[in-house]
Amino acid sequence: MDAAGREQLFVQIGMQQRLFTREQADDARRAGGPLAEALVARGVLAREQARGLERAVVYRLGRDEDKRIAQIIVDSGYCPEPRVQEALRRQKDLYARSGELVRLGTLLMGDGALTDSQHIAAAKIFHIERAGLRPGTLESR
Repeated sequence: MDAAGREQLFVQIGMQQRLFTREQADDARRAGGPLAEALVARGVLAREQARGLERAVVYRLGRDEDKRIAQIIVDSGYCPEPRVQEALRRQKDLYARSGELVRLGTLLMGDGALTDSQHIAAAKIFHIERAGLRPGTLESR
């Protein structure tokens, strides 16, 4: 995701958590520079709140990616769906406790449920799909 998309997600999550309003975000955007820094400079967010929001953005992006990779892992027969679902639950619990995203592949490989080769293959399929290419070709969809 590009910087504008990340900023939009930052605003969406911040508003959902009622940390600031759309108007406060728009005012901070007009100030220029990184949005988080502008919100901190204006006293809308504490520095720790801004860091927490940045972690939430990283988590949301990674979690969405991992959910798609989870489907690829299951569809490819690399790992049974119940094991993948359990790893996704553990990922969510770990984030709730630590505020850090532990990637699905790391969890599954750590359990011995997924090999390194399978992890690499699933990631490649994901990146091909995200780029809009059909696996096995260089043509876009």
